Amino acid sequence: MDLDVEQGYEQPEFVNQVDAPSDDLTNNIVTVSLLQVALRAEARRMQVTLNEFAETADTTTSDGLFELLQQSSRLLLDYSRYWTHVFATSQTVNSIEEAEALYNRLLNQERSKFNVETLSNVNGQVRRQPAIARGNPEQPAYIVVTLLMGTADDQPLFDEIYSASMLRDTLDNIRFMQPRYLLILETLWTPQDPNDSLTEAELAADYENLSAIA
Repeated sequence: MDLDVEQGYEQPEFVNQVDAPSDDLTNNIVTVSLLQVALRAEARRMQVTLNEFAETADTTTSDGLFELLQQSSRLLLDYSRYWTHVFATSQTVNSIEEAEALYNRLLNQERSKFNVETLSNVNGQVRRQPAIARGNPEQPAYIVVTLLMGTADDQPLFDEIYSASMLRDTLDNIRFMQPRYLLILETLWTPQDPNDSLTEAELAADYENLSAIA
């Protein structure tokens, strides 16, 4: 079964912060990072909170995007007891153009897993669509949350993650990064409906890169 819901925030294009004093910010080197976490569907309250973020986030400013990143990272940490799987990739490229191409490829890859975007906040414009009814809603399994970001870092933000302690450390590092380093952000989760979840078969089919957390 195809996934039927998706939610995202994004800044439409990379910001080259050439006036900042740090060497990391005065060159065109960019790091594109994707962090994906699957949780047991008992974490339903998390879906409600993410929906609230979608309706209130200020995605028109860098400060608003960074606040959203902090909120999303903190929320994942708050629900750590429900973590089941993780996938992490962070790649540094040598130009804004390369970063945009990599970022868009990863974003399109994730969006291709959804049939409809039921709730979005892009550049401050909130849009809603009704969710498609799914079969077997009484059989909860998983929720998947994805953070995709571009940052003005000259090195990858993290390596492969395979344990809960590594994931906690990574989320803490993301929360406390310097705000001006965040260039672009997209937060996705599925399902959006807190009464819905992904079956184990759906998780395996659409998120084959996820590994069980040790």
